[in-house]
Amino acid sequence: MKKAIIFLLCIALLGGGGFFGVKQYQKSRDEKRVVDVVPVSAMAMPYYGYWGNDNSMNGYINSANAQRVKLNAQNLVKEVFVTEGQQVKKGDPILEYDMTVVELELAAKENDVRVLEQNIKMANKKLNEIRNYQPSENAPAPVEPDYPDYPDFPDEPDIPDFPEFEPLELEEEVPLAFRAASGAGTAEDPIVINCSTRATVYQPFMQMVIESKRCVELRVYTDDQTFLYKWLLNGAKLKTEDVTDWKVTDGVLIDEETGSVSIDPEGSMHGQLSFGMPPELQNQQQTEPEIPDEIPQEEPEPYIPDFPEPVNEEPTMDYMYSRAQIAQMVKEQETEIKDLNINLKQAQLELETARKQKNDGRVLAEIDGVVKKIGQVTDGVADDRQDMSETDPFAEPDINSDYFAVIEGEGDVEVICRAMEMNLDKMQPGAKLEVTSFSSNAFSEATVTSIDPEPVSYGSYGWGVNPNNSYYKVHAKLENPADFTFGYGVSVNLVSDGSDNSGSNSIYIPQHYVHKEGGDYYVMKADENDRLVKQYVNVGLLDVYVEVTGGLSMRDRICFPYGTNVKEGARTNDTNEPLLSDKMYDYY
Repeated sequence: MKKAIIFLLCIALLGGGGFFGVKQYQKSRDEKRVVDVVPVSAMAMPYYGYWGNDNSMNGYINSANAQRVKLNAQNLVKEVFVTEGQQVKKGDPILEYDMTVVELELAAKENDVRVLEQNIKMANKKLNEIRNYQPSENAPAPVEPDYPDYPDFPDEPDIPDFPEFEPLELEEEVPLAFRAASGAGTAEDPIVINCSTRATVYQPFMQMVIESKRCVELRVYTDDQTFLYKWLLNGAKLKTEDVTDWKVTDGVLIDEETGSVSIDPEGSMHGQLSFGMPPELQNQQQTEPEIPDEIPQEEPEPYIPDFPEPVNEEPTMDYMYSRAQIAQMVKEQETEIKDLNINLKQAQLELETARKQKNDGRVLAEIDGVVKKIGQVTDGVADDRQDMSETDPFAEPDINSDYFAVIEGEGDVEVICRAMEMNLDKMQPGAKLEVTSFSSNAFSEATVTSIDPEPVSYGSYGWGVNPNNSYYKVHAKLENPADFTFGYGVSVNLVSDGSDNSGSNSIYIPQHYVHKEGGDYYVMKADENDRLVKQYVNVGLLDVYVEVTGGLSMRDRICFPYGTNVKEGARTNDTNEPLLSDKMYDYY
């Protein structure tokens, strides 16, 4: 019995030793496993508007304390007082302008301001006119004329015959080679074309009217030559994009029983519609018949009614455009006025600068700092270009390349980006941004410090974005500026505070960095001890790039989640080279 127990104990000791030996071997082997991890910021695709994400922007790195001087015109600098690398104090002279050119510049700036002020005045006047347009939906229905009752004439006196008028030749088509009844094509004497209700106006004719800016009057008659209405076409006010074939009955309703005409609210308006009878037709109706001289005195004379004289009204834009078209015209005019106001403020700033230079023509240092760049003056000619033989022609352009002089003082490094007006409430001072360098994939958070009071532009910026947004420069302080280079471009992403579920803080990473497990998705990332851990993530759009909506940040370091070495607890090695999709099979 004792021998059996001793035998079993030996077996157990051997088995336990073998088990712990295997475990120790596996632990030793796992310690030798090293997996490369890459910052998410080095592989993420910042979104520029393809899916309408307005929280991603482009920007550039800038010194928060710098003075840059751009020349106002060629050959403007008379003398330079500093050299590159020189320390300067606030108030030290940097350069001196040629006073003759300064005077000319000042006059030009003053003229620019006056022109812009006049343009704004005219644009506001035009805006008021557009706002007062009457939409076509409000066009009044034609009023049936109230003809006077004629008295009964005596039998015996012969009623004179009214003169008969020649029948009109009504056109069934209005092509490029049209037949006009009269007119020279001016606003006072438009070209007159008599049309039947079946007439078609062809595109070449409309194109000719627009290109020649002629005025045409299309008069529409019934088959018995009763006047119905007329189209007034002013080539100077028609739009080329609206040119097409159309019927003269477009936009009107004709009652076949009564012959009355009204405006069709759902119809198309191809010009100004008028129901007023042409003056010559009114004159024909007002022509008094010739009364014979020999009429018995005892018989009453026939009653001839007095018709009112025709009134030639000034042409208006009323009823030419629909309510929606007028609203669009107002919006476009308002955008134009905003752009003009921005240009005016810029011109006023330039004028103020030119007035300061007029005193002695000198530009003074505005900060204490170092001259980082200064142009040269050779034979009276200013040159701010660099020697191309000393620079890399394939290098990224320097932000200072457009400036003649640059002084940088001590201070923080900042990133400058453009933010939409609709996004400013989320980008107030203190808001957090994620910044990634396009050139080095360096990543840093930044804190918004200020927003310029004046917008830099109006108009569309990116697919799916409101085209009437204005854009403002946002300044943010970089928390880790060491790996960023002045003037180089960066991707800027607004960090969501979690107050919305719009997905605007999504991160887009290559699809092969996300592993699917059943119905869940995860990535393998390095923890604070540089060991691999499994991190489950929320995903949205699935394509070549996967939209990660939660569980991952730009600061995380992840690896390709396949291969024999990818185990939880494996040691990690930092690298900035993401694994391309055509190389991932090397890991199997």
